[in-house]
Amino acid sequence: MKKILLTLGALSAAILLTGCGEKSFLMNANIDAECNRINKNLLQLQVFHDKVENMSAFHLEEAAVALQKTRFTTSNNKPEMLRDMAKRKFELEAEYQKYGCDNLEKQ
Repeated sequence: MKKILLTLGALSAAILLTGCGEKSFLMNANIDAECNRINKNLLQLQVFHDKVENMSAFHLEEAAVALQKTRFTTSNNKPEMLRDMAKRKFELEAEYQKYGCDNLEKQ
């Protein structure tokens, strides 16, 4: 009887210490949510990058007021905008790899 209780106790302790069980399922769900959020931000960044790249510098300065405030850049100068977006893209891709996401969509 004591052996059974000790075995069950040791097994329970091992499960709790290793994090097996429902907690890992929740962690995977959180990681999937983070991967989806980062992927969404990368796609939004790509769309905004295409808008900026295809617009002339003269029109971009005029349209900067009309364009919504973005979290990708704070400048209205085209080269600085492109540089800021490249830096933000690098940060997002590094975060994507940190979480171990495997379906990064390159464009």
